[in-house]
Amino acid sequence: MLDQFKKDGSGETGLSGKQNGAGSARTLKMGSYSVFLTLIVIAIVIVVNLLVGELPSTLTKIDASSGQIYTLSETSISFVKGLREEVTLYYVVTGGNEDIGIQEMLQRYEAYSSRIKLVTVDPTVRPAFVSKYSDSNLTDNSVIVESAKRYTVVPYSDLYVTEYSDEDYYNYYTTGVMPTGTQYFYGESRLTTAIDYVTSDDLPVLYCTTGHGERQLSDTVAKDIKSENIMTETLSLLSAAGSVIPEDAGAVLVNVPTSDFSEEELATLQSYLNRGGKVILITAFEYIDPETMPNLTALAKACGLQAQQGLLLEGNARYYYMYPYYCMPTLNTSSSLASNLASTGITPILMAPHGILTVEASGWTPEPILTTSSDAYVKVNYETVESVEKEEGDPSGEFYLGIASQNTQTGATLLWYSSPYFVEDTLYSYNGELFMSNLTVLCEKTNSISIVGKSMQVQALGVSSAGALFWGIVLILILPLGCLATGLIVWSKRRKR
Repeated sequence: MLDQFKKDGSGETGLSGKQNGAGSARTLKMGSYSVFLTLIVIAIVIVVNLLVGELPSTLTKIDASSGQIYTLSETSISFVKGLREEVTLYYVVTGGNEDIGIQEMLQRYEAYSSRIKLVTVDPTVRPAFVSKYSDSNLTDNSVIVESAKRYTVVPYSDLYVTEYSDEDYYNYYTTGVMPTGTQYFYGESRLTTAIDYVTSDDLPVLYCTTGHGERQLSDTVAKDIKSENIMTETLSLLSAAGSVIPEDAGAVLVNVPTSDFSEEELATLQSYLNRGGKVILITAFEYIDPETMPNLTALAKACGLQAQQGLLLEGNARYYYMYPYYCMPTLNTSSSLASNLASTGITPILMAPHGILTVEASGWTPEPILTTSSDAYVKVNYETVESVEKEEGDPSGEFYLGIASQNTQTGATLLWYSSPYFVEDTLYSYNGELFMSNLTVLCEKTNSISIVGKSMQVQALGVSSAGALFWGIVLILILPLGCLATGLIVWSKRRKR
């Protein structure tokens, strides 16, 4: 019995051992298989991650900012894709202080052009590098743009700008409370302009004449001109070397002179026009007179233009609010000098202008830009006038407030605006786009890359009263009742089972 028991026990034990051995082998095999699959999955994830990392940021990073402020416009994309020179963007930032928006925008520039290379420079690690480009310490998130021709620095303070409206200033002056203003992001504008600057073969110069009481350009206007990579310099025609205007002149600006040019200066301007020069003339009705400015008016007449004496007023409700001397002329959007306008829907306003007339001049062809209505009239004796209403004897009809006269043989152009406030800050918001369009065409920058800043102000989501009522009914009444009805139906079906 005992032997039988041992035999049976031995037999059972042997069977159990075999089963355990088989189970262990199966478990080991399954475990090895799982580990193998895990390693394969990990390897695939690593490879995919590496491949995604090599993709351009335009495909891997989404601009989640309000208004897509860090996304490049078609203007910038088209421009950088057409680059023919190598450009390096040095992103100056201390590790850990990166502005994610600026960083991603720079990566987009690199992604859109194989000729743009992005290099991050830590100024604490490489202080000598930054000192080669700037005398002062650059703040974090500044950018140095360099090509084989030249370089320029885009400081961080130029990327985010707070601007104040006329209403902000008015409230400040009346209440003394400091306005918050509106913050704009100028990153794309500054960087695209900088790339254009370092890759341009020649940078045109706008020479502003001096010595006749001319007005200086305001900081706002000067900044806009610089944003188009047009340099500005003052020019005294009497002291010009050899009485010759420099060859790099894109145009010459005569901005509201109060006294006449000498015969020598007139000869210099005439010589400049004879070789295809471009002159921009802005005048005031008080000063532009054949008796007080015989030389300047003679130059204009030689180009087929002359001034109508007196203060011009608009008589067909084509004026601003209740002021007939704030004229709102018709803009000739088909003019060649308006070809760089971003929008043809702008409304120029010319304050206290005088009229401009055309006269016969051999070889010169006038091209109107701003024209009054046929009901405009002129107060010739403006100093003694007692009424702004049209009176008998007032010259009337259609006048030009902005006109270009072009010489078909030499290519010379005289562009004339008849309001002294045309490019003053008070009305620049209305006239600036037109002036910049004229200037870029005259300086042969036919592809303007001026890009406006993007507001960083978060717009509130507006819902109409009808919309609020509709969604209130849906969310407060219909949706809860629908959930309740669905629950009752499910409960009823389950109860009947």
